[in-house]
Amino acid sequence: MRRFGSVLAAAAAAAGALTACTGTEGSDSAKNDTATSQASQSGTPAKSKAPVASKDVRIVKAGVEDHEVWGPKAYVVHYEITNHGKSAADYFAQFEFLDKDGDVLGATGVTADKLGPGKTHKGDSAPLDSEITNGAMKDIKSVRVSQVDRT
Repeated sequence: MRRFGSVLAAAAAAAGALTACTGTEGSDSAKNDTATSQASQSGTPAKSKAPVASKDVRIVKAGVEDHEVWGPKAYVVHYEITNHGKSAADYFAQFEFLDKDGDVLGATGVTADKLGPGKTHKGDSAPLDSEITNGAMKDIKSVRVSQVDRT
């Protein structure tokens, strides 16, 4: 029993150390720079009290298309990440793929590194077969931004 308690204490200490590594926990900038938000296929943010970073990611268009990288009949998400902050930042954005009932089929993520203030990163992405775990690629009907992290 004592060994189990030691393991739990070590795990708690490790978790605390990992959290402390961000160096911004509890600061106002961290609260404003990390956001979890939802958006429709058009990229319009859902009503929420999400911090500032959620407005930095926009889905420009999404749907099935023949793509030179993602292949024929791929569900491709065209997106923009714009740094509305006052300093350069790294971004991670997660897209969730939904079926006709709005159930999540899977997710994928994109990044923009060292994006300067006022600058926009444009890109496109598509889910891999292995990322769609709750259905099939053919079941994808829409996509939303489910998470935005700005560091």
